Amino acid sequence: MPYVGVVLRSHAGGYLVHVSGHGEDREQSHTDSGRVLFCQARGRLKKERVAIVTGDSVEVDEVDEGAGTAVITAQLPRRNLLERPTLANVDQVVIVQAVKQPDFSPLWCDRYLVHFQLELPVSKPVLCFNKCDLVDDFDLKTLRSIYEPLGYFVIFVSAVTGAGIEELSMALSGRISVFAGPSGVGKSSILNELSPELDLKTGVMENDFGVGRHTTTASELYRLRLRGDPPTTLTWVADTPGFNLYDFLHPEPKDVAFQFPEIEALKQSCRFTDCLHLVESGCAVLLALQKSEDEDGEAPALPDGPSPSETISLSRYASYVTLVQESLARKEESRSVSKKVESTVKSVGGEAKAKSIPRLNQRYRFTSRRKEKQDLRNICKTDKERQGGDQAGDESEGDHD
Repeated sequence: MPYVGVVLRSHAGGYLVHVSGHGEDREQSHTDSGRVLFCQARGRLKKERVAIVTGDSVEVDEVDEGAGTAVITAQLPRRNLLERPTLANVDQVVIVQAVKQPDFSPLWCDRYLVHFQLELPVSKPVLCFNKCDLVDDFDLKTLRSIYEPLGYFVIFVSAVTGAGIEELSMALSGRISVFAGPSGVGKSSILNELSPELDLKTGVMENDFGVGRHTTTASELYRLRLRGDPPTTLTWVADTPGFNLYDFLHPEPKDVAFQFPEIEALKQSCRFTDCLHLVESGCAVLLALQKSEDEDGEAPALPDGPSPSETISLSRYASYVTLVQESLARKEESRSVSKKVESTVKSVGGEAKAKSIPRLNQRYRFTSRRKEKQDLRNICKTDKERQGGDQAGDESEGDHD
């Protein structure tokens, strides 16, 4: 009878799979200790181009206990799939940010929030702020006041002092979580503090530049043996590499507001239904922004539009504007590229067998047989004319003699 396992990562042309439980109890693969086997996918799966990724639940057979190998015979249905990073069956995403070294960037934090709200809309990301021992309580309270009212679960931890690790353990226990964040914020260091036996490689912050190095190069699932968890409970965490700017998902400009709860709450009060909340008159978001900037907390008396009852964080609105502008730029870039592609292809084959082929530049286009014959005739004609001119010149010289 086949066993059920969880793919930890790809390895040497195969997969490392945590195997536990038989096929009749698929949930058991997440609830006992098990063992790790090196598995190859059945040839049928390769022929059908079945993509097996980290986090997939699979059935394995032909287990060789001595060699520690097995064969993956089937891929079980997925609950979800993240495209970047590529992970399956994720319960929650933990966005790790540093409050210092490197300095906290509200824009990058909001980029991660928007990205994973699009990737995993059924679960709100957890915000984990590391290196809280490097700042005072006032800065921590400021961060909490921005994100907690929006419904995000905020945890402050320190991989050095161990502060907040117990609270984070409770949020991770019994789930498959993804650690995501920029390089250098301490994702691997937190995992080492949660489960010291992992002994993950960590980097040193480049203090001169305030950036971290990529110590994690691929996504991999790790089992955390958390303090207080019973032996039968499995807690999985995927450590992921840092993101580049072009790795993030960008919604349509009009859909960016859906990823900002405070802006979405005021959107219905705007004068125009297609309001982007940038410069439009009668925009409830701009009125709320003016209320945030007002020292007395009262919105200025403006004749156009409603008086909002909520305020918006200036840093969050700045992130919103940046994301909308980037989305508009990408949309314009995509439009210009599509026009360029259309101008560089041509349709051949008639209506029945029409297909598009590249419209080659004159420099790279092959010469047709007709064109070659025409060029040859022109060359022969030019040679005859040249020879006729030479003969006429010789006759004129003979007459002078």
